[in-house]
Amino acid sequence: MTESTKRALVTGGTGGIGLATAHALASHGYAVTIVGRDQRRGDAARDQLAAAAAARSAATGTAAATARFIRADLSSLHAVNALADDIRASGPLDLLVNNVGGGHRQHTHTADGIEATFAINHLSGYLLTELLVDDMISAGHGRIVTLTSGAIRLADRTPLDRVEMAGRYYGFSAYGRAKLANLAYTMGLADRLRGTGVAVLAADPGASATDMGRSMRADLFPMPARLAFPLIYLNLFRSSPADAARSSIAAATGDFPTGTVLGPKGTPVTPDARATDPTVIQAVTALSQATCASALTTSRPD
Repeated sequence: MTESTKRALVTGGTGGIGLATAHALASHGYAVTIVGRDQRRGDAARDQLAAAAAARSAATGTAAATARFIRADLSSLHAVNALADDIRASGPLDLLVNNVGGGHRQHTHTADGIEATFAINHLSGYLLTELLVDDMISAGHGRIVTLTSGAIRLADRTPLDRVEMAGRYYGFSAYGRAKLANLAYTMGLADRLRGTGVAVLAADPGASATDMGRSMRADLFPMPARLAFPLIYLNLFRSSPADAARSSIAAATGDFPTGTVLGPKGTPVTPDARATDPTVIQAVTALSQATCASALTTSRPD
């Protein structure tokens, strides 16, 4: 890798939207590190990225950027901590894409004792960003892209001053709530970092035929959304993962102001009003700080 090669990290980058995003970044000359839980998928994805980098090198006469895979389960905050240490050892990133996400049909907790949907869709990205952003600020440049979701519209209405939802657990409502928390944090971070040289954007890929989309079932939704599930399910297959990656690719490589949210077409959209509410942002930030600090202090790595 040459000194001028840009470095990107894509979480959840071994398949679906994350891998499509990583491929696009490799074609832009980034040395891409992808993160995932499965070694076989990760090795295969890394080899694809390396081949793409080699092809670009041959076509442009430039040195081939490296491709790397790191195996990590980012539902564990200890794994997030270790990942950040690994990345920081090579200096500040140019680009962080917080792509990892997922949902649970049943009320589930991580090894840290945290509600699992909230942990993977919000806290993992929150903690990783906070651990890496100071180096970006010191370097005076960088970009952070966080994937959001239209599922925010069906978010459970439990206040975001606590992790656990009140009442009955519905997987999609929990997912939407975690994505709302993550977008509120992202909007607050964009304001916090203005003038530092570090840009912060969010990207909504829309519905697509990813593994998560294919796993959807009616019991993940509360009434009355459950009644519309057949239409919702059909909508999940509206675009391929490569098409759905347009928003994250645009956020990673396009010329947009910090704080911009890009919709499925890769163009700016208005974020959910709750995500820009200072009261919500303050509650989410305080909750995230306290939950991560407590988990890392009191629990043990796997």
